Amino acid sequence: MYLWLKGLHLAAVLTWVGGLVLLGVTTTAIRPAAAAVLLPHEKRLAATVLRWDRRVTAPAMLAAWALGIGLASWGGWFGALWLSAKLPIVVGLSALHGVLSATLRRHVEQAGRAAPTWLRHAPLIAVVGVATIALLAVVKP
Repeated sequence: MYLWLKGLHLAAVLTWVGGLVLLGVTTTAIRPAAAAVLLPHEKRLAATVLRWDRRVTAPAMLAAWALGIGLASWGGWFGALWLSAKLPIVVGLSALHGVLSATLRRHVEQAGRAAPTWLRHAPLIAVVGVATIALLAVVKP
């Protein structure tokens, strides 16, 4: 049973991270500050990505959290140093997901509203965060 939970957790994490990077790249690509109005193809792209986010990425994030908590309980890892280091990164990635989703939604609703400049680094932040989590989870220092 443990291996099934681990496999499902990994699948959920990969799906979530893929969607998170997609949100980051899309938010960076659509720059409403550069134009007062989003072009029709930009609105379609943003709406499609937001629909994917609601239907796939957000549920995958919730599944990753639930399965991860289950795995940590099963393994008795609460209190382990590697998990204590991993959890703040996971919380940060969850927050990044919320910020990106809200920013992209605002881009569609209120064209011309500038996104925070640090969000242009969101895809890199996601990749570095996930790589760090993977190292912590595999090596368990």
